[in-house]
Amino acid sequence: MATKTMLPGEAEQLPMRYGGEPITPDEALGVSRRIARVQIAQGRTKVKVLDELPPADAPLVPWACRLPPRLLAFVRAKADMEGVTVTDVVTQALTAYANSAPGATVHYKAPRRSS
Repeated sequence: MATKTMLPGEAEQLPMRYGGEPITPDEALGVSRRIARVQIAQGRTKVKVLDELPPADAPLVPWACRLPPRLLAFVRAKADMEGVTVTDVVTQALTAYANSAPGATVHYKAPRRSS
């Protein structure tokens, strides 16, 4: 029986590589597996250990985070003004973060206003 090789991040936290390459698919899957196993060990019953990363066009999943209520009010108002959803804003911000080098500061450019 062949032993399954652990992916980077599956057994322990990934080592930091300041300014290195963005996270790889194997690293993302490995960390996802490790976090799922911890959650299962803590009694979470609806968690799955992934065999592979979901496709880029997979359906959205609910996810919760905590934000200062004042910030959320400003984000909702700006998203409303721009005709986008808060999900669009969060997805864009997290995509930029995930695609940047580890340790990098992510910068956003405001869209150009037409005159």
